[in-house]
This record gives sequence, C-alpha cells and structure tokens, in this order.
Amino acid sequence: MEIQKQKRKGRDQLYGELKKPTMIALTPTGVEKLDALAAEFSLSRSEFIERIARKVLTVKVHE
Repeated sequence: MEIQKQKRKGRDQLYGELKKPTMIALTPTGVEKLDALAAEFSLSRSEFIERIARKVLTVKVHE
C-alpha cells in the first residue's frame, strides 16, 4: 500500500496530523534491533513504529 505524501507546514507529511513527541525506553540492544528492522524497510525508527501502529506493516512472531 503506497502512502501519498502531503506538504503541510507543521503537520506530518504522510498522515496530515500534528505529531506528538513521544518517548519510549528501550535497551541498547532493543534500539539496535529496531533500527536494523526499520532500515530493512528504508524507514526511520519513528515511521517504522507509526506504520506498525497503523497496521500498515504487520509483525510476524516467530515461535
């Protein structure tokens, strides 16, 4: 699913909403793994999490 970029000052370019700064705490290993996963999709850490939250990307759990 391709997301169209919007150009609006002060708003998120992809979703047209104001961004809310949010802080999460991760271990150094967690940050490293998150960054590696985001890089696989050529996304920033924030955009990767955003897309998971919006169910644009799904996470498959390996058991």
